[in-house]
Amino acid sequence: MNKILVWDIPARLFHWAFAGSLAAAIGIGFLVDDDAPLFQLHMLFGIVALFLLAVRVVMGIVGSRYSRFSSYPVHPREVASYMISAAVSKTKLYAGNNPGSATAAVLMFLLVPALFISGIGYGGEAIEELHEAFAWALLVVIVMHLAGLAWHTIRHRENISLAMVTGKKSGRAEDAISSSHAVWGVIIAIVAGVWIAALFAGHNASTATVKLPGLGVTLQLGENEGGKGKQGRERDDD
Repeated sequence: MNKILVWDIPARLFHWAFAGSLAAAIGIGFLVDDDAPLFQLHMLFGIVALFLLAVRVVMGIVGSRYSRFSSYPVHPREVASYMISAAVSKTKLYAGNNPGSATAAVLMFLLVPALFISGIGYGGEAIEELHEAFAWALLVVIVMHLAGLAWHTIRHRENISLAMVTGKKSGRAEDAISSSHAVWGVIIAIVAGVWIAALFAGHNASTATVKLPGLGVTLQLGENEGGKGKQGRERDDD
């Protein structure tokens, strides 16, 4: 089989930006005390991950062939069959996501909003207590995903991680996507870059708050000396 294009530029940009924001949020969250000034960056990178996920949801509906959620092979029977074959023999090759990577992606996409909601105090103290459990669950999913990539690379002798750099995998010509959508990649990169830059510009370290660009909402990122608790939110009137 020849190398074919399966991941367009928007998909690759999202993949690495999302991975980077999660790595930063998780690393800071586990290594820094929650009363340290640096901990505010943990929450900022978590917000970045949530924003990128919102972009990814749009791509999952109107994006390229393998970016669409409808292409995800996540039927329980197919996932179970894939996992069993992965353990005992070579698995079926998929042009886009395989059942393992698709399942990992779905779990990550569900856990990030759960982490945001529990991290900023929506739902009260009971939900907030689940934040650490969600964080560990996300870390487990990421580790299992990376292990799956390594196992696939060894068994099939194809570095599929490289596909998120080049956009290409081994496959049949008829399974290729028609375009890398470079223009959309540039547009998404600019919009996301401006929003993220505005997010960090709206961060006030002295009050441990951040104003979400375009939403008129200010979030508390740490201890709130006004007595509202560890996290909170308020809507700006100006």
